[in-house]
Amino acid sequence: MKAVFHHSNDDPELHARVVGNIANLLDDETIDIEAVALVANSGGLELLKATSQQREQIMDLIDRGVTAKQCSNTIEGTDVSEDDLIEGVELVSSGVGELTRLQNEGYAYINP
Repeated sequence: MKAVFHHSNDDPELHARVVGNIANLLDDETIDIEAVALVANSGGLELLKATSQQREQIMDLIDRGVTAKQCSNTIEGTDVSEDDLIEGVELVSSGVGELTRLQNEGYAYINP
């Protein structure tokens, strides 16, 4: 199975929830996971910035094979650059485009 988590909220409690949900999925031995992605746009940018309170957890998820992707459209017009993101986070042209592509590839859509 493949899953994509969509995160677009700047609420720190929701940041912790999405990180926890991804870790729970990876830890569930009853599910055969082929791939997991996290796509952030809008307020979700705060989760993937190097200054994020969940920085260590995101880095751990990336080390465990999760693909973290940040929407470039969200970054446009801000003072945030790719260098401001957690190491290993990929930029994608648009979050919604990436979500559509991944779902087309068979990823289950999860919006915690």
